[in-house]
Amino acid sequence: MAENRRPAEGGTTEKGTIAVREFSATPDRLPSCFHGVKGATAYRPAGSSQDGRLVTLGTGPRGVVFAPISWGDACEWAAEAKRLAADGYHVVTLDWGPDRRRTISDATRLLRSRGAKDVAWVGGCMGGTLMLGMLTDRTDRPAGVAGISPLASLGGYSAGNGTSYKGELLLLGTADDPLSDEKRLREVADSFPEAEVTVLPGKRHAAEIFAGPHGTAARRSLDGFLDRTFAPADS
Repeated sequence: MAENRRPAEGGTTEKGTIAVREFSATPDRLPSCFHGVKGATAYRPAGSSQDGRLVTLGTGPRGVVFAPISWGDACEWAAEAKRLAADGYHVVTLDWGPDRRRTISDATRLLRSRGAKDVAWVGGCMGGTLMLGMLTDRTDRPAGVAGISPLASLGGYSAGNGTSYKGELLLLGTADDPLSDEKRLREVADSFPEAEVTVLPGKRHAAEIFAGPHGTAARRSLDGFLDRTFAPADS
């Protein structure tokens, strides 16, 4: 029996004679922060409300999902998304839908439907917290997770619950962040003993770190994480 395959570009998935469109392109909903960016496209999952907008940039086998803070949107990581797309990554940024875990999963499936072979997750604050927490589900795990200023108090982590995960892990934050300072960041690291921990000076939080005085160091850390994440696929 021929394998049923998910189509690219949010096309249709066929089983017998029934076709279901998983993602719909919505070009009129492209955020202004991506206007003029070649190839940037807005999507929504089939059957969803206006929440849960997904924005794709770039092409290729190396996928990256960017997730924002609790009240953030698809523009929060726009600068990094554009930079990585220009460097050959296939990127999705997102607005949260009603089910935030599902929004992350939808973004991952969208990338894979468009040809990404491996996907890394990068999330700021709540985005990173959710992504790290989702590693307890052993199905459809990403190739790597970068938690940027993840929250120790809301993650539901337990000591060593990341030990079964064999992908790359990065925990990055600032020393005096009121929500995720060095002490809290290292509390998160206790649950993910294989994670690389990067602590930068200052109080900036999540994506703000990359726009601040230590943005170059933050980008260097993120780029190193992505290099390690995709090294097996590239080699």
